[in-house]
Amino acid sequence: MRTSNPGTWLALLLAVAGIAACGSVTPEPVSPPPPVTSATPAPSTAPAPMASGTPAASAAPATAPATPAAAAPAALGPAFATMTNEQKVQHMKKVIQPTMAQIFSDYDGKKYGEFGCRSCHGEKMQDPHMVLPKLTLSGDGFQKLMAAKPAVVKFMGEKVTPAMAIAMRAKPFDPATHQGFGCGGCHTVN
Repeated sequence: MRTSNPGTWLALLLAVAGIAACGSVTPEPVSPPPPVTSATPAPSTAPAPMASGTPAASAAPATAPATPAAAAPAALGPAFATMTNEQKVQHMKKVIQPTMAQIFSDYDGKKYGEFGCRSCHGEKMQDPHMVLPKLTLSGDGFQKLMAAKPAVVKFMGEKVTPAMAIAMRAKPFDPATHQGFGCGGCHTVN
């Protein structure tokens, strides 16, 4: 799907997180990852201004939280990929959907205040790979995407993808090994 509206593109791109999270189960609070101990302070991860030049609905605090990649996936429980379908649905309802809803709401509460299952799965509740925009990252594709949608790429790379890796209880994507949870966890990537 191609669109020139950054808001629509962002909504589709970021909707991945609500994977089957609809239902009547009350979300449980999600514990933040353990803090990273380092002599060097973490860089700020405040969202970049939207393409229109207006800032995101809320900015991150001056002191950035520990990087999500610091959490050891095994310490959080079984990997999403190893769960039964019933466990996956419950994990989506209790962990993934509320986590992503908060991240998107923090980014733009007006636009994503009602973030839910359909945000990623569409009206027909399909696999997000079928619903979300297909990404061309090979060759100069990433550079083109970064030039066209810098705020979205920054938000996805710094907030959504790391939080989804933790929620999926997977290691973050490592470009050197091409292993771990990254853009291809929710999008078709070529």
